[in-house]
Amino acid sequence: MKLAIITGASRGIGRSAAKAFAKEGYTLLLNCEKNIALLKELKTEIEGSFPESQLAKRRVYDEKCTVDKPSPIEITLKEGSFSSAFLEGYFHAKETERVEIDELVLIINQGKSVLRLTQEYSADETDSLLQANLLEPFQLVQRMIPYLLRAKEGRILFSSSVWGNVGASMESLYSLTKGGINSFVKALGKELAPSHIAVNAVAFGAIDTDMNAWLTEEERSSLEEEIPYGRMATVEEAADFLLLLSKAPLYLTAQVIPFDGGWI
Repeated sequence: MKLAIITGASRGIGRSAAKAFAKEGYTLLLNCEKNIALLKELKTEIEGSFPESQLAKRRVYDEKCTVDKPSPIEITLKEGSFSSAFLEGYFHAKETERVEIDELVLIINQGKSVLRLTQEYSADETDSLLQANLLEPFQLVQRMIPYLLRAKEGRILFSSSVWGNVGASMESLYSLTKGGINSFVKALGKELAPSHIAVNAVAFGAIDTDMNAWLTEEERSSLEEEIPYGRMATVEEAADFLLLLSKAPLYLTAQVIPFDGGWI
């Protein structure tokens, strides 16, 4: 069985990644923070895209998961839900009853952004962004490493940002969190390399998602003029690149790879 766990899957890059990995025959565990209705729509859409015989190889599960107090990821893994059946069941069932996990891909795609001058961020906004963009991904990885170690092949992919490399005015807090993720990827990649688990991040540039929907037509046009390729990337292109990295040799690890049309 090939299993892909995708956070932030209700919209944008995560939603497109779920579709892309489903087409490749992966079983999916899809997580989001609050857009459960959108996640269920996605589940229905994916399930309706394949004949019943093919769908058996592409089971789709959804779970509200923020890796927050009281550690929802542990609930997901241990209390009778999807992960309990496929991860805990795999590692603790009788050998004849185990589901063989050939590939386990963890795609951490969640993220929040708030446009502010640095001195104007409220304490709540600061806590929310640090929790969603930095602490929750770290905690999720902590809890998933034992499963990645036991799968035949394990990978961790982060959706990061070019602002984690170069910083953005009015997005200093977002830049801080993505810079932290980029450093974490480099450190964790070295740590897990002896176990042959690849850890990489994609430093996405301007992607045509809801996160950029606030731009006026004039602002969007001005931004796209700055991008040598001439436009934002689509979510489908972003998802295809994540899928491509999931097929790369495991020797590719501890890297933050730009995907920005030559912008930065």
